[in-house]
Amino acid sequence: MQWSSLGFKENPLNTNPIKQETLSLYVGHEQKVAVCNNVLNERNVNLIVEGARGVGTTSFANYLRLSAQKAKFYFTPSNEIRIEAKWNLETLLAVVIANIVREIELFQSEHIIKDKRFQDAKALSARIAEAYRSFGIDAFGFGLNYGKAAGISTQPMIIPSPVLGHHLEDLAALIKGAGYRYGILIQLNNLDIGTIHDEDHMKYLFNALRDYIQTEDVSWILVGDVGLRRFIAQEVDRLDDIISYEIDLLPLIESEYEVLIRKRIEFYRSNPKAEMPIDREVFVHLYKITKGRLRYVFGLLTRLVNSLYLGDLTDRITLNIAKPMIVKLAKERVMRNNLPPSEEQILKKLVQLESSSVTDLAKKIKKSAPYVSRILSRLEKNKLVTIKKQGKNHYYNAVLDASIAYTEQ
Repeated sequence: MQWSSLGFKENPLNTNPIKQETLSLYVGHEQKVAVCNNVLNERNVNLIVEGARGVGTTSFANYLRLSAQKAKFYFTPSNEIRIEAKWNLETLLAVVIANIVREIELFQSEHIIKDKRFQDAKALSARIAEAYRSFGIDAFGFGLNYGKAAGISTQPMIIPSPVLGHHLEDLAALIKGAGYRYGILIQLNNLDIGTIHDEDHMKYLFNALRDYIQTEDVSWILVGDVGLRRFIAQEVDRLDDIISYEIDLLPLIESEYEVLIRKRIEFYRSNPKAEMPIDREVFVHLYKITKGRLRYVFGLLTRLVNSLYLGDLTDRITLNIAKPMIVKLAKERVMRNNLPPSEEQILKKLVQLESSSVTDLAKKIKKSAPYVSRILSRLEKNKLVTIKKQGKNHYYNAVLDASIAYTEQ
């Protein structure tokens, strides 16, 4: 889709999280932002941000830390650090240091760059990067199923974690000396227990990371799915003791969502006469059926615009046009998995129930629990269902594509 032909610099519906150059686009959660800003107004903070996928946890955390950097409270890398499945402690610390080094080199003064502490950290980072290149892509667990096949032993330990920790301390002291009041602020993303990371590995990683999280003048924002805080409280006592604050982020309310849409249109508009070729009713409908999951809304609208070739036969997307297309696109994404009738039946029933245990679902469709469990495992492998653990019980939910595809609109 050529957005320039519609009078926009680029796609106003892009799903990129908030960055430094788009801070003005952030909308909502004013009270939580104010509380977190107060929490971050000191040294050695450990903040947890959790919420359902697509509601804006990454943007919320980015807004906090980039605003804090703008005020010179903290120095923070431009990008959040996305933790991959089965990373070991040394890999995580090496990536943190590499991000800090790169950011210092790009944006700090020559005086800091010539400092021996920076030069030593840069040399170490280069050495680790070269070792990983030699080791191959498997060092990071890429290409493997999350939480299944990759192992800690697949990653080379080039530098022991205590040495990496000393370099992190040096960089924090260097940054604080450069005028950032509280030192460095690091954001760790993808801390989704049970989907990206299995519980046993995250127990190891959080326990191992705990002492380094207490590095002087280094603060952390941990971002993950719903249940992250509960998991730490129940399974990682050592880390639970030093958490400063936690935020459970809910979707934007509808009025905030509409303000966000208007801000995006204005921000990306290159022609003052340009209007969004999508009726307001379409935005409202998508907000309701996705329960405010912004990333899904924008992704689906982008696919919708591309599918309808705006500017040829259709110059506007109305609700009557959008509704059947939204369902069609969702069904196409589900059916790419070539589901047999038995799996489709269970997926449809799960959509109707919204959430269910294996036992309850088996009773509803009058099948054995082992039979239902096997099918749910295949659906989970195909990323068509998710699992939430509540106590000893596991509850299954259909993903949003399936919910849209099999729900009467």
